[in-house]
Amino acid sequence: MKGLDALVQAAEDAGVEAITYVPGYPLTEVAEALGAEISVNEKVALEIALGASATGTRSMVLSKQLGMNILADPLVISATHAIGSGVVVIAGDDLGPEGSQAEMDSRAFGPLCELPVLDPIDPGNLYSSILEAYTLSEWLRIPIIVRVTSRLLRSEAPSIQPHSSKGSGQEFERIGWELTARGRHQKHHDRILALAEEASESTTQNRLQISGSVGIIASGFPARLAEQLGVSLLSIGYAYPLPWKLMRRFIDGHRLVLVAEEPEPHIESQLRMSPKVRGKLTGHLPFGPLEKSDLVKALENLEKRIEKGPQVYESAAERGYTGICDDCSYVPLFRAMAELDVPVAGDAGCVIRATRKPYESVDVVYGLGSSVGVASGFGKKGVAVIGDFALAHSGLQGVINAVWRKKEVLVVLLKNDVAAMTGGQETPDLTRLLETLVPTRWLELPAPEEEIKKVLREELARPGASAVVAEGRCSRCD
Repeated sequence: MKGLDALVQAAEDAGVEAITYVPGYPLTEVAEALGAEISVNEKVALEIALGASATGTRSMVLSKQLGMNILADPLVISATHAIGSGVVVIAGDDLGPEGSQAEMDSRAFGPLCELPVLDPIDPGNLYSSILEAYTLSEWLRIPIIVRVTSRLLRSEAPSIQPHSSKGSGQEFERIGWELTARGRHQKHHDRILALAEEASESTTQNRLQISGSVGIIASGFPARLAEQLGVSLLSIGYAYPLPWKLMRRFIDGHRLVLVAEEPEPHIESQLRMSPKVRGKLTGHLPFGPLEKSDLVKALENLEKRIEKGPQVYESAAERGYTGICDDCSYVPLFRAMAELDVPVAGDAGCVIRATRKPYESVDVVYGLGSSVGVASGFGKKGVAVIGDFALAHSGLQGVINAVWRKKEVLVVLLKNDVAAMTGGQETPDLTRLLETLVPTRWLELPAPEEEIKKVLREELARPGASAVVAEGRCSRCD
């Protein structure tokens, strides 16, 4: 059974009925297997899940690593607000990013939101972690985060013996409203997190093997890599709160301890005061994803002080970068924009590929839905290139703000009716709303490059905010 299959089986056996998501690697395939409902953005996806929970339905939210930033607002509040039935957030980390604009470590949302984070090792552990997460969620009346990675979802393990773990159908209860926000936070530390710490220490997701005076503390998939290396191994099930008592006993019982985790030194940074601990911060392990060979090399050099040498940074050419598709209907637009003497803000998606040769027509890309807001800050009227899903995700607020604050910006909407980079999912058509907000022209693509330049230059000369809807088709999605 693969990790993806284990996740789907766990959701079924836990009786999860409300499943929401936003497309993004590595969770799009999982969402499709679960029959999840696509949401306009991750914040809305979590809000729907919280509403389902309040009325007695177990819910699940699938969010890529960058999407965790978007849903953080209601997630932080939910920690001290209380919920009804279980809510589990599956955070999908794209390590050594294959389909993301940045590499992130979603375990950091544990201490940020003060919510438990489970970090499964293998498909069997993923299955049991999700069932435990729902039990814990309903016991403590808080959402639980389960972190997965692309390698965990692809990894294989023996078939799982499924067992039903249906919820009680508990609904939201009006508890805690007599307290202030500070009072609820105090209660959260005093009761909820204290119980979560006990769960972290006693969970069966922790695995311990003793062998010799050198040990490894591992979290997530690296724990699987650390097996059968001839040293002691403590695999921990919770990345937050950490099982401090168990870890302290393990460190005290060994001469040296290597911390194996990815992509960041989340655990090691909390243990670095111990002279016994080695890992990424000491130079024994590389940042980012790990391989078994990294662990073997680190163990061989555990006694040595590692001197930092010159770094070789991965290039797009080395990765095997693929640019804009040759038959893309938007190629003339990207070429035309390259000849405009104005700054161009792009958006996450295919537009990122226009930052490189042969186009180099997009200057900055700060995230999904960000281009209109970014371009609104340019010193002169520039271009915001945005896809139709990005506009719905969070770009529309940038347009509203541009109209409200009388910003100078040209919005170029790439209307192909699909989220092309994540699987070709249907997107909402907001063009009528855009036409209501700002003066709007239409371009049918492909079109002659000179015609496109003429339209763009005319709109750049228009005072205030305006828009061009560039309508085309994604040949890859047809």
